[in-house]
Formats: sequence, C-alpha cells, structure tokens
Amino acid sequence: MSNDLEALGQRRRVIWLGVVFLAVGLILVGRLAWWQLVPRQEITQLGLGANDRPNVIPAIRGGIVDATGHHLAISTVTCEIAVAPQLLEAEKRAELVPWLAAVLDEPEDDIAQAMEETGSNHVILGRNKPVWVGAQIEDLGLAVFSVTYHVRRTYPDGGLAAPVLGFVDYQSQGQYGLERQYDRELAGVDGTWYGVRNTWGEHILVSLAGYRPAQDGVNLALALDRNIQHAAETLLSEAVRRSGAEGGNLIVMDPRTGAILAMTNYPAYQPGAYWEVDDLDRFVNTSISAIYEPGSVFKPLTLAAALEAGVISRTDTYDDRGEIIVGDQRIMNSDRRAHGVTTMTELLAYSRNVGAAHVATLLGPTRFYEMMRRFGMGEVTGIDLAYESAGIMRVPGNPQWHMSDLGTNSFGQGISTTPLQVVAAYGALANNGLLMRPYVVAEVHDGDTVEARSPVRVRRVLSAEVAREITEMMADAVDMGMHNAVVPGYRMAGKSGTSQIAARTGYQERTSIASFIGYGPLPDPRFVVLVKIDKPQEGYWGEEVAAPVFREMCEFLVDYYGIPPTR
Repeated sequence: MSNDLEALGQRRRVIWLGVVFLAVGLILVGRLAWWQLVPRQEITQLGLGANDRPNVIPAIRGGIVDATGHHLAISTVTCEIAVAPQLLEAEKRAELVPWLAAVLDEPEDDIAQAMEETGSNHVILGRNKPVWVGAQIEDLGLAVFSVTYHVRRTYPDGGLAAPVLGFVDYQSQGQYGLERQYDRELAGVDGTWYGVRNTWGEHILVSLAGYRPAQDGVNLALALDRNIQHAAETLLSEAVRRSGAEGGNLIVMDPRTGAILAMTNYPAYQPGAYWEVDDLDRFVNTSISAIYEPGSVFKPLTLAAALEAGVISRTDTYDDRGEIIVGDQRIMNSDRRAHGVTTMTELLAYSRNVGAAHVATLLGPTRFYEMMRRFGMGEVTGIDLAYESAGIMRVPGNPQWHMSDLGTNSFGQGISTTPLQVVAAYGALANNGLLMRPYVVAEVHDGDTVEARSPVRVRRVLSAEVAREITEMMADAVDMGMHNAVVPGYRMAGKSGTSQIAARTGYQERTSIASFIGYGPLPDPRFVVLVKIDKPQEGYWGEEVAAPVFREMCEFLVDYYGIPPTR
C-alpha cells in the first residue's frame, strides 16, 4: 500500500513538473511571437523603439552625367574614424600608431598626438575616408574605435559647369541649378527601421513590419557635353582676363532641339567647396537669372518681325540722316554720322541705330511687341533650371511705357533680357522660324526605367521663308562688316552688340556689355553661340571684344563635330 502511494506521488510530481515546463514553454513561445508579429505602431507606443523614432536608412542621392556618360556629380560613401584613447594601454597605443597612420594616410605624428589624448573617449583620427579604410578599422575588432559612415556629394570635374549643377548643402538639400530644380527626384526617399537595443547596446530589428527600404534618387543624363563645356569655360575666362572685364557668359545651344550643349558664367565657383564663397551672388547662374539690355543683337529680331509683317523686303533701302525722332526721343547712330542710302543688310553689318528705329516705326508698337513676345521676350524660356528670370519688356498699356521705347527697344536698349532668352530667340531664326524650349536634362534614369525628354516646340515665330531671308542677310552682314566673327571655311550668321549699362539716372559712361551671337554653319545650323563680356576695360565694342571668342568657339565646334568646310 505504501509503495502504491509513493508511486502515485511520483506521478503527480512528474505531472506538475510537466505542467510547469509547459507553462514556461508557452510563455517563451508567446513572447517570441509577440516580438516577431506585433506591428511597429504598437511597439513604439509601448516604448520599445529607440526614443520612439525610427532608425533612418539613408537614400543615395542620384548622380548627374553629361552627354558622354561622364559623371559631373556623384554621391560617395565616406567614413569618419574616431578612437577612445583613455581605454587603451600606453603600450597598445604605441603599437597602433604606425599601422593607423599607414591605413588612414595621415602623418604619424598627428596620429600619435591624437592617441595621447587620454582624457578623451572620442578623438577623431580622420574624416572623409574611403569605406575600405573603415572596414580595416572594424576588422581590428577593438571596441575603442568607432566608424561612422556618411554620404558625400562630390564633383569629379571640380568647378566645371558649376552654375548649371548647383550644389548640395550641409543639410543635404540641393541649392541652385539642377541640384535645386531636381532636388526631390535626386534625393530619393529615406528608408526606416524600428528596433530595440540588445544587451550590448546595439539596435536590432524588431519585425519586418517595422522595415521600409530606402528608395535611391534618380540619375540625370544631360544634353550638356563636358568637352564643349570645358572649351567654353576656357575661352570665356581667357577673354575676361584679356579684356580686364568683370565677368561674362558663353552659351552653346542646338537650335534644332533646344538642347544646351554648354552654359558658363565667369566668375564661377567650386560646388564641392561652396562654403568658401564669400559673395552669394557667385552662386547665381547669370545666363538665366541676371538681366541686361542686349543692345544691337536685337536688330535682327526687329528686321525679322518687319519681314514677317511685310513692311520691308530684303532689298529695301532707307535714307540714313544720322538721327530720327521716335516719340520725343532723338535716336542717333553710334558713330554720330549720317550714311545716306543704306540697305537692310548694311544696317546689320554696320549696326545702324537709326535704321532699326525706322523699321520699328514702320511696324508700329502693336506688331513690334507682339513679335517680340513671340520671340519669347518678357517671359521665361521654361528651361529646367532653378530661378530663371522673365526679363523686363514694357509694352503699350504699361504706365511706364512711352512711344520713345519703340525706337530704343528696336536696337536692344530700354528692354532687359537674360542671355538665354536671346539665345532661344536666335534659335528660332536658325531653326526655320520654330522656337524650341531650351533644356539641360536629356534623360531621367530611375532604376531600370529611362524617361527620355523629347524636345518641346514652343511655337512658330516666323515663316521658314522669312527665317531663311534674315539668316542670309545676317551671314552677308558678317562677311561685310564683322570680320572678327568670320570662321574660315564656313558661312555663319550673326550680329554684334554693344549695349550701355543702365544707371540710376541715364547710362554709365564709357562702360559697356560687349556681345556677339550667331549660328551656323550654314545652310544647316548645328549650334547657336552667344558670347557676352561685362564691362571690358580693354576694348569696348562687341565686334572687337566678343566676336573673336565667338569665332574660336565655332572653330572648336566644327572640329569637334567633324563638320566639313562649306566654302
């Protein structure tokens, strides 16, 4: 009997022990299931996330490449290496110094000095180091070292195309240029994950429900060609220094599509070291954001409008008496002389202000300003760059407009444009009368998806016949009176400009903006080139200061594209 009771007691103890183990097992399984399956919101509400905030998985900012596929802007991962010297024995510090100096590519004396700061638990040994350097430090397996990874924006060609590219500031936000215009697309979307700290203080992922992968930014492929851009920047900087000018612009555009092949300002800056710039105006892309009075480069637009309206013909003449009154404004030629019977081509070749004002009066204000609006004056071109200006064009009905404006506007004074607006308008002359929207980005690459940007036709400004007429007149004018712009072996259409600079009252004395714009080679123009030099000290006129740069740029282009001579 006693044996039976003892056996029964043993069975009960075994059963209770089994129940206890089962209960413990169920609790453990339940806790594991809770950790794995509870949604992120519930976790954070229970305070299990890191300060109730997600851990960020940084998106990689998209790159920018030129028409040849060369990177102009790219995001790279770098690392910062730090050490806690107070946690190392003196012997170990001495042993690590030469190895660290070699791996970090830093002077051994600097590393030794940093390792002797034994009162600190965080001394930076190196910044902006390649990722493989960080990996070598981590492979040491020493907790006294910390490696922090950062995404850094770099510009492999330094300051090349800086006004077009812009830069990324310390808050990872795009500023100016493409970096600003496409900031959201380039930046991508950061990912997140929620976690808790383990026993060693490391974050671990709680559940897949708390994980959202990063979406890297798109990559931009430009129409801009770095080889043409480099040539443009070199020629412009040489011209500015040679003439003692304050600055300038050079733009190259394909008139058939509106593609910007080069766009440069002088002076520019280094986007990878933007913080070194002490004048914020340096960041402004003056090719699209700064306005000026374009001067005589406007005369072909005036004549083209008159040809389109039928108020003049290519063979017409006028009696140049040296001055003309429009409104109450006396307008005179730049040489202050009368020239008698003058053809329309001679008007262009020798840049007669009186002739341009005469033609504008034949057109009348309504038709003149309608045509200038069709050429794009007084409105943005729509280029895909940040902070484009629309310029200033007073028109009838504006309280500040006066009839005298018709006369001065006909030769580009009293009206303000951006350099790009002038380039786009000349593009319409070169493109059989069709105005195209200028653009910089040719393709947007988003993973495996490629979005090609098709050229945008804005409107027809002139008939193809009138566009060909004014082109031939301009080409004849170059040969006749603008010899510094002649490109040997090629026929180019163009016009010089020498514009006065507006002051608070009237215009500045003996200062000018010297420019030349043209296109070619004829009969099938491949490019429009604008050269603008601000306030030259050596030289004054567009034909003497800017035309030689136009010629040199065109000589580079015909050689670069392998265009055979046409004459």
